[in-house]
Amino acid sequence: MTRARFTDPELQALYESLAPAESGTPADTAEAIAAREGLDLADDLAAARRRTARATAARRRTDSGGHRRDDRRSLERHAFTALSREATHLRPAALRDRARAWAAVGLWPAEMEAWIRAVGVDGAAIARDCRTAGIALSAMNVLLDGMRVKHRLRGGEPAFAVLARATSSGHWLSE
Repeated sequence: MTRARFTDPELQALYESLAPAESGTPADTAEAIAAREGLDLADDLAAARRRTARATAARRRTDSGGHRRDDRRSLERHAFTALSREATHLRPAALRDRARAWAAVGLWPAEMEAWIRAVGVDGAAIARDCRTAGIALSAMNVLLDGMRVKHRLRGGEPAFAVLARATSSGHWLSE
């Protein structure tokens, strides 16, 4: 790479002091950079390696969704319990399927219970779509053209359509 040349000596001196030094090939590792710059970073680099090793070990314990398996199971158990209170007529196998769907939404337990009460035991996809669209849980009771938001969503109206309807009628559904 060619270096810039200026006619003004002060500007050239400023450029020379701020321009990166030409040092041949770039360094591949942090150790090489530290050695080139004359820095003693052995302790800092060792700490960074330990953090990286811990993070790698934690990633190995996670499933494909990025959540720790133990956390996911705990969330599924909580969802199962909440769903069993709301839908006493469902068998455990059906409750487990719904609990997995609710756990995949990624809500905090109390928030999950509130969404279940608002959109029903089969509403995991509705809750996920509402979060994607930016529709808040607090907006479920808003009336749009004579019908509550939660009833529109339960009836099959897409979340973005509900959001568009609310926007066109001057309602705000996000927090």
